[in-house]
Amino acid sequence: VGFWSTAAGEPTATSPHDAPLLGAVYVQPRDVARTVVMDRGQTLSELLDAAGVAASEQASLMLVMREHQSPRRLRPGTEITLSRWREDNELRALDLQVNADSALRLERDDLVGWRASYRVTPIEWDTVTVAGVIEEDQSLYQSLLELDDDGVPVEDRIGLVIRLARIFEYRLDFLHDIQAGDSYRFVYEREGRPDGTARAHTVLAAEFVNRERPFVAVRFDLQDHVDYFDLDGKSLRTAFKRYPLDYVRITSNFSWRRYHPVLGIYRAHVGTDFGAGSGTPVLATGSGVVDFSGRKGGYGNLVILRHPGSYTTRYAHLRGFARGVRRGVRVEQGQVIGYVGATGTATAAHLHYEFRKNDRPVNPRTVDLPSAAPVPTDESARFGDVARERVRLMPPSVETQPRLVAVAKP
Repeated sequence: VGFWSTAAGEPTATSPHDAPLLGAVYVQPRDVARTVVMDRGQTLSELLDAAGVAASEQASLMLVMREHQSPRRLRPGTEITLSRWREDNELRALDLQVNADSALRLERDDLVGWRASYRVTPIEWDTVTVAGVIEEDQSLYQSLLELDDDGVPVEDRIGLVIRLARIFEYRLDFLHDIQAGDSYRFVYEREGRPDGTARAHTVLAAEFVNRERPFVAVRFDLQDHVDYFDLDGKSLRTAFKRYPLDYVRITSNFSWRRYHPVLGIYRAHVGTDFGAGSGTPVLATGSGVVDFSGRKGGYGNLVILRHPGSYTTRYAHLRGFARGVRRGVRVEQGQVIGYVGATGTATAAHLHYEFRKNDRPVNPRTVDLPSAAPVPTDESARFGDVARERVRLMPPSVETQPRLVAVAKP
């Protein structure tokens, strides 16, 4: 492209670099946007009144909105953006932020009035690597939170601690087993929003070195579920959790001879009692099928689950049952099946939990729990490929300072 000028009636070519440039011209936007936030106890009508939206306009807006979102279910903190034409201040559009990932747009249409549509927040997939060392007087949470790595958003870190704890919960006690000098490294995917927050995080592979012993976890998608396995294809989970509550406070242990506080006699106590407030959710310690759900003598409200390998578990004195927990229904490990209560022969709210093998009670705190199913044989080759790829994605181990070892002088 060239610039043509005229000298003595003849056009001459000039270099594009010598061509004159027009100055920047600022054009005002055709509309003006204003965002308002719903206060506690405020209704949508009150908010729109305060924003200057006429009552007749509100009626039309509400009519269309109710087809997609109930105005009564809007929570405090909900953001609503009002866009008005600059010329006459007429309302052009209303954007209601339903959640972090979607917004409801109400837009004026000259033919049909107001029309509604959803706008989904765009997501960008990122793969992030993390590596660190537990320092003196640090927990995993503190180590990740204080990690000097700008590539790991601070908002991600708390959620990542929870995910790592759940991945390794059957192999490591992050509350008691962790010590200075332990190291970790992992790779995760994040569904990032434009504002820098994330919709979700997925740990693809992780390694935690505890007391110089490495524990590796690789995420692998099977046909009917997703699990984490070690490099040999063994599940990191056991088939059962030790405890049926998130918070554990044992009030009475398994015993073949215990004084019963209600009956006033000595007899076997073939389960473990956990103290918890009435209504505390009770979790299935293993996947299985509901064999019984109802009232049963001194047990009160009782759930019996039947598991593979001739195992059964019992959950007694429940205040009530979770929705859908009835005979013949399958439940998954960690699923809520009922709520702590004091039904049956109980002096106060607590959970009585029994673990049985071939219908014989065993102590759930000391029994060797069976492992969860490994990678199926026909999936071994695919697992090997996935494991190698994901382990290669992990960052190198962080070099640690050599530990000082005291040596006695001869």
